[in-house]
Amino acid sequence: MAIKLLIKISLIAGLFFPATLTYAQQASASSLFLEGEQLRVAYEFERAKEAYTRAISLSGDSAFIARAQQRRVLCENGLILSNYVVRPHVLGRTVIPYREFFLFYDLSPSGSWALPPFELLSHVNDKGDTRLPFFYRATQDRIVFSAKDSASGSGWDLYMIQKKDILANGAFLWGPPVRLGPGINTPGNEIYPVLSSDGKTLYFSSNGLPGLGGMNLYVSRWDTKTQEWGLAENLGIPFSSTHNDLLYMLSDDSRYFYFTSDRAAPKDSLVLYKVEYESAPVKIRPASVKELREIAMMPLSGNKTRDREYGPKEAGMAVPDSILEKTREATAHYTQLTAAVRNLKVQVAGHEKKLDSLRKYYSSLTPEEDRRAIANTIREEEFVLMELQQSLRDTRKSAQSIEDLFLSHGVLPPVTTPASKSPASSASGLQEMDLFPVKQQLISLDSHLFEAPLPVVPPVNLEFRIEQESVIVPWENEPPGLYYRIQLFTVARKATISQLKGISPIFEVRAGNHYVYYAGQFYNYADAARALASVKRRGITGAIVVAYFQGKSIPVLEGRRREAQNKTAPEGVAAFHVYLGSNQIPPALISLVGELSDKDIIRVITGSGTDYFIGPFASASQAEELASVLREKGFDTVTVQQVTN
Repeated sequence: MAIKLLIKISLIAGLFFPATLTYAQQASASSLFLEGEQLRVAYEFERAKEAYTRAISLSGDSAFIARAQQRRVLCENGLILSNYVVRPHVLGRTVIPYREFFLFYDLSPSGSWALPPFELLSHVNDKGDTRLPFFYRATQDRIVFSAKDSASGSGWDLYMIQKKDILANGAFLWGPPVRLGPGINTPGNEIYPVLSSDGKTLYFSSNGLPGLGGMNLYVSRWDTKTQEWGLAENLGIPFSSTHNDLLYMLSDDSRYFYFTSDRAAPKDSLVLYKVEYESAPVKIRPASVKELREIAMMPLSGNKTRDREYGPKEAGMAVPDSILEKTREATAHYTQLTAAVRNLKVQVAGHEKKLDSLRKYYSSLTPEEDRRAIANTIREEEFVLMELQQSLRDTRKSAQSIEDLFLSHGVLPPVTTPASKSPASSASGLQEMDLFPVKQQLISLDSHLFEAPLPVVPPVNLEFRIEQESVIVPWENEPPGLYYRIQLFTVARKATISQLKGISPIFEVRAGNHYVYYAGQFYNYADAARALASVKRRGITGAIVVAYFQGKSIPVLEGRRREAQNKTAPEGVAAFHVYLGSNQIPPALISLVGELSDKDIIRVITGSGTDYFIGPFASASQAEELASVLREKGFDTVTVQQVTN
C-alpha cells in the first residue's frame, strides 16, 4: 500500500514539479527492487519477477535496470527449478563456524584438506593472498582447485592438474594447470571444487552459472571420450537455495553427502547438513510456495511437524535421553571406537613421518650396502603402515555402523572427547556429547612439484600487408605443399627497417656473406603477382616472385603448372578440394564462395573442358563443411574430391 501511495505521489509531483519526477521515479523503483529481493529470497519467484519488472519500467538508470534484469533472470531460473524439487532425507545438521568450515567435513580416511601451494598458484597468476582449499586424495590422478588470475581481472576459476610421475620422496610431479572450459567457469566465481572418490564427478559452488542467487551448487561429469568436463548442472532445490550454498561432498561409499549453507545460520556461521544420497531421487512440484519454502529449509526427516520453521538454534540438536537409554551399549562402544580411531591416526602420522625421514636418509647414502639395509627397513615400515591404515579403515567402518543408529533418529552422531579431557557425566549417568564434528587438519603439498604451463606464443601473421613499420618473422614451419614468396633484394649488410618500406611480413635469410629478404606467403600465383605490384610501387623495383614446393625452391613456371593441374599438395600426400562444376559456374556460386572461404577458385583445363575447384583442404571434414553449406544454398552438384599428387 505504501509503495502504491509513493508511486501516486511521485506522478502528481511530476505534473507540477517536473525536475523532481526522475528522482521520485527512481525512489519508487528502488522500493520495488527491495520488495522483489524479499520475495525472491522467500521463493515467491512469480511475484518477485513482477516487482522487478515494475521497477525497470520506472527507472532511467541503466546500471539499475541491468541489475533488476539480472534478478528477474534469477526468478525465471527459480520458476524452472521449482518444478523439479527433491524432498531429501536429512540425517542431521549442526552449526559450524564460517572460518575454516571445510575442516569439519570428516567423511573418509581416503583424503585430506589442502591449500594450493604458492608455486602452483603462481602458474595461474594468483598471488596467493587468499587460498581456497581442495580435498586431496593421493590415489587420484587429478586435482581440481580454485584460483584467481590477477592478470585477467576475472573472479575465481577452476583449474585442473594431472599427475605425471612419483618423486623419490614419495611426493608427485604434476603437469601444468589447465583452466576448465566455459561450461564450468564464468565471469563470476567458481569455488570449493570436490572430486568424487572415482574422480569422474566434480562438485563445486558458483554464482556465475544459472541459479537462484548467491552461491549455488553444481555438478559436472568427466567425459571419457572428449577427456573434458561436461556442462555444469545446478543440483536444484533444496540443495541450491536463494542464499549461499557451499562445498557439496559425497562420501566414498556414496551413502551420504554433506554441504553447508547460510540459509538458517547465525552470523559468522554456517549450517552443515548430512543427507542420505540417492542416485535417482524422486522429483516433485510443490503444491504451494509454502511447501517449497519448507522443503528448502531442509528440516530433519525425523520431525513430522511440516509447518514448523527450523532455525539455527535447532541445528545440532541433542539426542533424546530415551534414545540414549536404549543405545547405552552402542554409545559406550562408539566411544571406544572413536578413541581407537584417534590413536590409529596418531600412529599412522608417526609412521608416515618416520618413513619420510628414512627416505631422506636413504637418498643421502652412497655405499650400496648401507642403502640396501635402509631399503629393507623402509620396506618393513611400509608394511606396518599399510596394516595400520587398514586397521584405521576397519575401525572407522565399525564406527560408521553405530553412527547409522544415531542418524536414524535424525541427529548427527555424537563425537566423544578424548579420555584425558572427559566431561562430567549427566544426571542419567551417560557422558555428555560434543555435537560438533571432529575438526580435521590441513596437510601440506609443498613437497610436490608443479610444472608451469608453456608460454603462449602468438601466431605469426603471414598475411601480406603494408604497415608503418615492417615486421620480420622467422623462416620456419614452411607449408608442405606449393607456395610463393616475393624476393625483395640481396644485400651485404642487414637491411634497416626503413629500407623494408613497411612491407610485412619480412623473412630474413643469411646466405653466405649476404642477406636475402623475402616478403609474404602466398598459395597461388595471382595473389603473389598482386602483392609484387604493390611492392614495386613502394620503390623496390627489382623484386621478383619465387616459388617453393615441399620446402625446396622451384621455377615459378613449374609452380603455375602445378596450380593448373591441381597438384599443389605434397607428393604422395592426399589433399581435398571442393568441386564446383565444369565449363561455366553461376556468378551467384562464385560470390557465395568468396563470402564463405578465403581460398581462391582454381581453374583446371582438361581435354574435355575446364573444371573449377576450391582448395586445397587438409582434411575431408574441412572440405565437406564448405561443400555442405553450398549444397544447402541450392548448388547440388558440389562435391568433395580427394587429390593425391
